Amino acid sequence: MKTRDVYLINGQTLKDSDTVTLDLTSNLKILYLIVKYSATNGGTSNTLARIAGQVSKLAVIDGSNVLHSLSMDEEQAKNFYDYKALPYQFLTQAAGAIPIEEAIIDFRRYPGDQNFYLDCSQYQNPQLQFTHSLTVSATAGFATGTGKLTVIARVIDSGAAPKQGYVMAKELDSFASAASGDHTTNLPLDFPIASLIVLDPQVGQTPDYSLSNFKLSQDNDAFIPIDMTFLDLLARNYDEYGEAQQDVKLLAAAAPVDHSDLYGSVWPWITQQAVTGGLVVSVAGNTITVTNTGATVATIRAAGTAPKSSVIYKFGDGIDPASIFSPQGVGQFQLKLTNANTGATPKIVTVQQHS
Repeated sequence: MKTRDVYLINGQTLKDSDTVTLDLTSNLKILYLIVKYSATNGGTSNTLARIAGQVSKLAVIDGSNVLHSLSMDEEQAKNFYDYKALPYQFLTQAAGAIPIEEAIIDFRRYPGDQNFYLDCSQYQNPQLQFTHSLTVSATAGFATGTGKLTVIARVIDSGAAPKQGYVMAKELDSFASAASGDHTTNLPLDFPIASLIVLDPQVGQTPDYSLSNFKLSQDNDAFIPIDMTFLDLLARNYDEYGEAQQDVKLLAAAAPVDHSDLYGSVWPWITQQAVTGGLVVSVAGNTITVTNTGATVATIRAAGTAPKSSVIYKFGDGIDPASIFSPQGVGQFQLKLTNANTGATPKIVTVQQHS
């Protein structure tokens, strides 16, 4: 199989808020898409240092048929569980600097998979549809009109292996967390489910603050694949996926703060040794505060788990059709999440093998 990389969009300048739509030609057989957003920080600073949270939808559609649809935060969380690393990020709070973030829309089951890909010839009107709304601010956002988008496709040029399907990831449900009680989501029974990802970001909190238990129930508890506390599921995810790392260049201030994309077991340190009095003085969930008495530029590196405040439950190995969840003969399949505290908006992502 011969592959090549193709620019579908190359540095397109964006409106501050918009939906970008691009037709996909029928000859494309796409293994994955690299999506890159960038924008120029405000004239004073950008304390957010990030752009992913302002991209609400990365979708691949065919008319009303949704083939893939996640936010960029959800996509990056899925990328970590796919590759055991976050995709490329250049994160900075500095005035006039240009943060860059990538996410990968992967139609394969695993890197190197040759049998799962998106064959655009099978659809009437396949399109990319990406939605963003960039915060314009001199201190906590971006300069107006500076957003840019690049999309690179890894496509099969010739010698394609027989297609068995493609990976279809979607945000299925979201809700407001509560102080107690269960939230029940009916899971799809149209195609096999490889994994479920739940994200519940809340600034300064760990994932188990808003949600306390994760249960799957088939046909009114006739079969229960998992009934586990969030704390134990977080530990299990650490055992399988390890830690992510993230670098952020902080604002030159006496006490800069970063709200990391990592929410579990966060261990930050300063990587620029010239910082006067440079100490990480507190870590609360994903919130990192630094003492910088010289108000010089400092870069921190954080290692931690639960990117985007997420947990994953993978059925079997998440790849083999014989080990993932099959809906055949199932009448009802439900995810039951137990609430613990208000303040979060948990989101549920399904990853299925579409055939």
